[in-house]
Amino acid sequence: MSVAFDRAAGFYDQSRGLDPAVEELVADRVEEAVGREGRLLEIGVGTGRIALPLHRRGRWVVGLDLSVPMLARYRAKAAAAGLPPPPVLRGDATRLPLRDAGVDAVLEVHVLHLIPAWERVLAEARRVLAPGGVLLHAGGGRYQRGSGSPRDQVIGRFDELAAADGRTPRVVGASHRQVLDHLRAMGAQVEELEPVAWEEQETYAEALAWVSERVFSYHWRLPDEVWRAAAAQVRAEIHAEHPDLDTPRPARHSFQFVAARFPTAGDGEQGGSREAGRGTGLVVGDPP
Repeated sequence: MSVAFDRAAGFYDQSRGLDPAVEELVADRVEEAVGREGRLLEIGVGTGRIALPLHRRGRWVVGLDLSVPMLARYRAKAAAAGLPPPPVLRGDATRLPLRDAGVDAVLEVHVLHLIPAWERVLAEARRVLAPGGVLLHAGGGRYQRGSGSPRDQVIGRFDELAAADGRTPRVVGASHRQVLDHLRAMGAQVEELEPVAWEEQETYAEALAWVSERVFSYHWRLPDEVWRAAAAQVRAEIHAEHPDLDTPRPARHSFQFVAARFPTAGDGEQGGSREAGRGTGLVVGDPP
């Protein structure tokens, strides 16, 4: 029931990718939260948008994804950069193929809204985290809601029109607020980190092209007739309001990171069972 991104492998980096400077800032933020050592797991690694800069720095990052084409794209990008093949797994985030307490940090960006059983994903992340480990949950990016950018206006209006049909929910998993509430209910200490913010230029023409090319997973799930009607209406409205569709306009974006830290064995939460499980199950590998 989770949403796989096979169809997006060819255009994911164009629609969701980050400039090199922003990639490095995101990698900095990850390392500030988890330290410069240790083993990382990224759930929903995709084409390596977040993991590749860390891999470039020599970090041990295992990437897991449902989509083989997305993983192939990640490995191809690493090869083109002259890097060794990154360790990747095709797997289900609700049943992580890693041993208990096997990694020091779990990272997920734009994932839990795609997974109906998202609570199970968080439970699995908790299971594979070593004592003192951290879960990083992040949202935002180039299609950040509420920014007022051309993309935000176009995609937001399209989603509003499509939702009026009432047949297809925009997300199949959790909202950002639901994730934070559930992490706290699991006993985690939740800290909002300083966002990574940047500015770039956008056009209404580009945003409308994203609708026409059906690049977002919500659009894939819509009935064709609903998608066509909403796309036609939003195009007509934007043309009427902004006839200069190709004029670049400044847009400010950000990634918002949240670090969730769970009680260690000394705090009496699951410590005995986690240590007992160490060394069992599938071992992905040990850091070099």
